[in-house]
Amino acid sequence: MMGIADALRAACGALATAVRWLVISLAVAMLAALALQVLMRYAFDRAPSWTEEFAITCFGWSMLLAIALGVRDGIHVRMDLLVELLPPPLQLALERLMLLLIAGCGAFLAWAGLRYAGDTAGTVSAAIGYPLTWLYASAPVSGALVCLFALERVAGHRPPESEALSAT
Repeated sequence: MMGIADALRAACGALATAVRWLVISLAVAMLAALALQVLMRYAFDRAPSWTEEFAITCFGWSMLLAIALGVRDGIHVRMDLLVELLPPPLQLALERLMLLLIAGCGAFLAWAGLRYAGDTAGTVSAAIGYPLTWLYASAPVSGALVCLFALERVAGHRPPESEALSAT
């Protein structure tokens, strides 16, 4: 029988996989729009008006979602020279404290992003005419995911070890 921690880990894993595929899809869509823009500008001297705005939206969403994946996978750059000199129990305590601070930053991003997205309600983008709230909604979504993935790691999820990133 699966416990609550196992169910949470499985749900977060499935969510991370979905987010990973979304990031890849957004990056491909962004590159396709930019390639179309370059092709149309230089081959036909008629660049579409929507491609740059679409690419910026895809970029914003993909980067903010990738930040959350970085928290889950533990791949953000950090200085751990002094941390590694501490005894293992203190290393674990410091790691959990840092993750709680990261979760707090994610919660703040979600809260502030919700407020900002709400403040932009009713405004539309210049070229495409989509609600700008769609663009700015990336901040609260990313913040919530950062918070969730950091708390998942506090609860015991270990990011996968990478031989390329390990010092030994």
